Amino acid sequence: MASNRTKRTVLAFAAGTVAAAAVLAAAPAQAAPQYRADQIARVSPVAVAVQAGVRQQIAHDDAAFIKVHFEDVVLGERDTITVERPDGGESRRYGPADVRDGGLWALSVEGDAAEVVLDDRPDGTTAAARVAEYSRGLTDAELDTRPVADEPSPESVCGRDDSRSAPCYKDSEPLMYDAAQSVARLIIGGEAYCTGWKAGYNRFLTNNHCFSTDAQARGTEVQFGFECVACGDRETHDPIKVSGASVLATDYTLDFTLFTVDDPEALADLPALPIATGGAQANEKVFIPGHPAGKPRRIAADSSSEPQGSRCQVLDPSVHGRGWNTDLDYLCDTEGGSSGSPVIDRSTGKVIGLHHLGGCPNQAVRMDRVYPYIRAHLDDDY
Repeated sequence: MASNRTKRTVLAFAAGTVAAAAVLAAAPAQAAPQYRADQIARVSPVAVAVQAGVRQQIAHDDAAFIKVHFEDVVLGERDTITVERPDGGESRRYGPADVRDGGLWALSVEGDAAEVVLDDRPDGTTAAARVAEYSRGLTDAELDTRPVADEPSPESVCGRDDSRSAPCYKDSEPLMYDAAQSVARLIIGGEAYCTGWKAGYNRFLTNNHCFSTDAQARGTEVQFGFECVACGDRETHDPIKVSGASVLATDYTLDFTLFTVDDPEALADLPALPIATGGAQANEKVFIPGHPAGKPRRIAADSSSEPQGSRCQVLDPSVHGRGWNTDLDYLCDTEGGSSGSPVIDRSTGKVIGLHHLGGCPNQAVRMDRVYPYIRAHLDDDY
């Protein structure tokens, strides 16, 4: 249940610097708050100037993470903004190259507090920045209060939920588990969420309905490795985090977006998923790794709703989606946040679909339809 304490939102100065702390917003916690079905976080405005050389803290009780949005940013060639966890567990420094149109969405910091430091060096420019707003990750209890999305949507568990935490397959299905390592959680605009996956060096795929413009890409955080430490464990690994950079190709009807990130070298060791360039077949056995409900990585590989057997499989390889015969369908369990997940052939390890619709059966855009639109941007491996 949500806490009955009054929620606090504080931007304070570190002890020993300034004695006072400014409470920016406070409101009684609601017993059963409601959030949008596509929310993983809530953005709150603060509008506070960052003071050079002073360590300032943004905190919100029980937040899963804090993600800071700066505006009116002016940085000289030697000036930086550092955002870090109070215990030093995460720390990232941003320079003038990270600022776009005077704004900067910093990568999230795990936990309920982030510290901000503006370093104004003698470079002829007076550094300045304003914390315009921050995003705080919803707690599990808050996530559970979200309404079910209207159909058709990416949110459809068919019967009982047969998906499992990704580490549950680490020993029994190592190839399946390894493929899941190429799948990322996306946090879009500080609030919404989807799934994406690596399709080549600095090439990543998600849905067009997740985002479709360069500006939206830059406002998207891409997290690889956000999964539970062990099967049945609630503790999670800290993910590798990068920001989206630009959109290379996108299409409404085929509901795909191919994009890049700002630090591809951070993800260089992750394998790219191969794409099937031919059409899928009925009864093809598949699995879907993703981040349903924005939660730690899960894999849908079995379904108690299958008419024959228990493994997820393609029911119809050519059904209507946003266009005529653009999709394939299946009964694998998905939820909001599964949008953009790869549908992978168990026998070949190749991606045959890009999940985007629910309804039981659920649907994915056919990758043989998407591939001609993106092949010029991909490596010569297909």
